[in-house]
Amino acid sequence: MQPSSSSLKFLLCLVLCTFFFSQNSWAGRVVKKKGKKVYIMLSADEASDFKKGDRLYLTTKSGKKRALVIIRKKRGKKVIAQLKKGKAKKGYLTKFKSAGKKKAPLEDNVGYEDAEQVAQEEEIESSRPELLFGLMTGYGIANQKVTENAGSFDTSGSSIAVKGLLDYSLFEDLGVRARLGIEKFSVSGANPSNQDVTTDITYLSIDMLLRYFIVNSDSFGFFLNAGMGIYSPMSKESGALDPASISPTSLLMFGAGVSSPLGGMDLFLGGDYNYYPPSETVETNVITAKLGLLFEL
Repeated sequence: MQPSSSSLKFLLCLVLCTFFFSQNSWAGRVVKKKGKKVYIMLSADEASDFKKGDRLYLTTKSGKKRALVIIRKKRGKKVIAQLKKGKAKKGYLTKFKSAGKKKAPLEDNVGYEDAEQVAQEEEIESSRPELLFGLMTGYGIANQKVTENAGSFDTSGSSIAVKGLLDYSLFEDLGVRARLGIEKFSVSGANPSNQDVTTDITYLSIDMLLRYFIVNSDSFGFFLNAGMGIYSPMSKESGALDPASISPTSLLMFGAGVSSPLGGMDLFLGGDYNYYPPSETVETNVITAKLGLLFEL
């Protein structure tokens, strides 16, 4: 089955959404971190607005607050700030902390107590990193119904997957998850002539999913995902189907899972239902369990 035009449009839409939401309007950016010192490059507008003693939030591209810093030295667009709370990282963006704005005295050893008090009152998010890479393995129960001139028959078996994946957060709970890897599909059964037949296909698969966390805390997460995959056969053998009819196919995916953040990593366990749009002669579905580990680079 060839990938449908609607499936390709859906995949293109996901890619465009990822690109669109990855853009941001914050020009200030962390360029280096050393201990408690955070080196920031401001935009021209920020350079004229920000002053020594101003407090800034450091955020991810999707706006998650990860740290609070106070400007200690400033020359043009270059700023050296002190980390007061949270975690600073190269690439984080600046956001002016307008509420309760106070200027710290010019002396570097004065005003730290006041800044620390403010930092303790502010809630800095320590949720999952914005961009994660990882590996995943999966095992599924596969069923396939074949219809031919002599009648129809059912086959069953398994689907085993090993994939690399990327998870990018568009917002606090909503993100895109892409998966690329190998999936081995294998089913067997008896045809109307009572002959044993098998179908073995090794696919190169590309999946694009929208991922949404219903529960998203520092210790536990519960998420839903939905999207599509494009599967291209790398090898194929079948006594139940005409091998020439086994072509690239697109399928829909729906699933859920739980995750446990581990520092800069994220361990997840989930399940997916893979729906293969039926043809005139074949109906296929797969239910899979998946285990994966994501890392922050």
